[in-house]
Amino acid sequence: MNDKVFFLSKVKVLSELTLQELTELAEDFEWAEYPKDTEIIRQGQLKQRFSVLISGKAKAQVLKKNNAVIQVESFIPGDFFGDIGIITGRPANASVITTEDCSVLTIAPKNFNNMLLRWPKLYMTFLDNLSTELSIVRDDLWAARQKEFLRAGLQFNQFENKFYGIWGSRKTTKEVENRLAQLSRTKEHLLLIGERGTGRQMIAWYLHKQQFSDTAPFIVIDGQQFDQQWGDLPYKTKGPEQTTANFRNSSVLEIAEGGTLFIREINLLSPRAQLHLAEALQSEVSPCRIVGSLKAEPEMLSERLIPQLQECFTQTYKIAPLRERKRDIPVLVEGFLKKLALRNNRNAPELNHEATKLLLGHDYRQGNVTELIQVIERAFFLTDGDVIRLEHIFFGPTAEKTKRSINMLSWSLLEKLIKKGVLPLWPQHIMGFSLIASIFWQLLAPSSAIAGFMCLVVWSLWWPTLTVLSPPFGRFWCAICPVSYVMERAQKILHLDRPVPDFLKKYNYLFFTVLFLFVFWIEFITGMRFNPVYTGLWLLAIVGTAVIIGIIYTRHTWCRHLCPLGAFVGMASIGGMVEVRSDPAVCLNKCTTYECYRGTKNIMGCPLSMHAPYVDNNLDCKLCLRCARNCPNGSVKFNFRVPAQEVWHLVRVNQGFVVFIGVSLATLLPIYYFQTFRSAWPPNEWRLYFSLFYWGTAAIAGAITWLIARPYKTKGASRRIRLFFSFIPLILSGYVVYQLHYLPGINSVLLGLGFKTGEGVVLPFYVSLLAAAQVMAVAFGLAITVFTVIMVLLRSKDKSTSDTQHLS
Repeated sequence: MNDKVFFLSKVKVLSELTLQELTELAEDFEWAEYPKDTEIIRQGQLKQRFSVLISGKAKAQVLKKNNAVIQVESFIPGDFFGDIGIITGRPANASVITTEDCSVLTIAPKNFNNMLLRWPKLYMTFLDNLSTELSIVRDDLWAARQKEFLRAGLQFNQFENKFYGIWGSRKTTKEVENRLAQLSRTKEHLLLIGERGTGRQMIAWYLHKQQFSDTAPFIVIDGQQFDQQWGDLPYKTKGPEQTTANFRNSSVLEIAEGGTLFIREINLLSPRAQLHLAEALQSEVSPCRIVGSLKAEPEMLSERLIPQLQECFTQTYKIAPLRERKRDIPVLVEGFLKKLALRNNRNAPELNHEATKLLLGHDYRQGNVTELIQVIERAFFLTDGDVIRLEHIFFGPTAEKTKRSINMLSWSLLEKLIKKGVLPLWPQHIMGFSLIASIFWQLLAPSSAIAGFMCLVVWSLWWPTLTVLSPPFGRFWCAICPVSYVMERAQKILHLDRPVPDFLKKYNYLFFTVLFLFVFWIEFITGMRFNPVYTGLWLLAIVGTAVIIGIIYTRHTWCRHLCPLGAFVGMASIGGMVEVRSDPAVCLNKCTTYECYRGTKNIMGCPLSMHAPYVDNNLDCKLCLRCARNCPNGSVKFNFRVPAQEVWHLVRVNQGFVVFIGVSLATLLPIYYFQTFRSAWPPNEWRLYFSLFYWGTAAIAGAITWLIARPYKTKGASRRIRLFFSFIPLILSGYVVYQLHYLPGINSVLLGLGFKTGEGVVLPFYVSLLAAAQVMAVAFGLAITVFTVIMVLLRSKDKSTSDTQHLS
């Protein structure tokens, strides 16, 4: 096996595969030995194997009808053969014979096809390899072989189900079908004009079907990659006296003879290629119909599309972007879902009202209909039921790769502990039993020393420690949260698994904010920090509410949409030093089962209904690492990164969360102000004025934050949104200052500068550890906030400059 992997890694067309992928592929290869003058492949042979020559030499030769033998190629170690016959399904047009004793690695046709389907990047590698060979081969017979291979390769992914064939509403469908019927009556060359993803290639495909037979070739060439794939071959002259580019003999047009040659982004052909293509089309009758696609009107691309080539296209068809015909979206979605259901032998799911509103509200500037198809296909496979909801819809670009990060799953010991579920499950079990014991002890024996100690741990150790450690380490507490542990145990006994109400998903930031304010308010007016009974009742109320929500609704609805502590920790984790991310290229190209979201038989999927390739911030990631345990492709990474950088890279985030941020900052004022007068005022008077000022400040701050930030004015996080998130370090420092008051004994420790005299030690300057820690917390929070604000402004400026240059 090691020898297989080693030799396969030396094969040029397989060099892009990773060591793990090569190891998987090597299992399908078999060793074979051939003595000298032995036929490996016989001319006319039907069943051929893809073979890689490991040692020795071989040759390819053709036996003509007159019994003449023509050698067309020679092979040395590292070369391969048999691929063309597998793809085309035709008998071998040449024999491969050993000229020395040879060792060969071979693979069956079925496994070869599975290889191309499993690793699509190999398809382009084989195509590029063919194009390179084609540019240097002049023999007519060999050119015919290359032409057949290229046609088969270019058509390899042209299946009937590649396109859905759905145009939109009845009006749109009628217009498109009438236009297709009109265009199919002639073979004049056609320009299709429209944005990326509007369906230009699908239009060309269905026009081709109406005009030609099912066996006629439909060939797609990328204008931007034309010169790279074809080299100088299209520019060979017919003779010393004639300089017209011989596109026909070079097979550029002949590969699509009797069918359609679709040139994607024809304006991206080099000026040289455009000129020679125009000369070829004007000098002789084209053997095929050429359909070119453009992203804008031809007159707007005069610098990129030369006039001589424009004159060759007498017909044009402009396709409107999806955002200009949104009435078509419900019809398109219904058609996509019905065809997906038919292909996968299941019932077609329906979109609920909120999901439909989300689809109608999106601009689809990333890919028009193609973007809509990708969103619907993903939602179809993510949902287990008959309804597609908001949590199944993922828009926009996938998460960018985090720079300057270390994947801690590369540490074998940590990976082993996570994969086996030791982390974070075992600490969660311990915390769950500790929480239950604490509640019972504080309620049943509140006057005992143990109950007092537990109350002290909750308020004076756990809460301050959580406030201090969440900023650097993210939602580590959520990973071991005892409340979610008890909730999951209850779900295993009884779980109605109802969908989350739409209003809760839409306005969860308001629930977070109100519940967070309520918790602090209750703590202040009741003095529960010093009362075990109140503390026990408070913990019991939280656990009971979470259990009820967990029993009724799906997954961890309490954690995602209601938990005030989770909201605070999530806010703190935005700039943290740890993150869970995935490789979007692997997720979107290799994964077809979505275990990170849907889970497996033994391990639940993401409890917060997140899809790994779209996780680009820590706000809604619990660090439970279930995606890492479920992922079969090793895509998920547990990174240690540079802190705070996430804020100025925010794109896809709950923008309404700025209300929580603004209110959290503003309510520090009444908390600090009224804390100083608590012992001086009568209790009832203090509670009344504190409550009025506290809730009034929160309401005013929430309204002002909404008016300034204007969330949801744009789909992506605007500069205003990122600026509000920049104040998180300052807010956290304010809460750290507040919580430090309650650390046991911190005010009794002094820090000072002094000198020793004959009479003893003199301390002319000293401060308490509490004051020093508070100053450090404020200074650190303020410094990080200022730095983050500057980075947000600089990044916004750079992005604006880049967009301006792109438009110009």
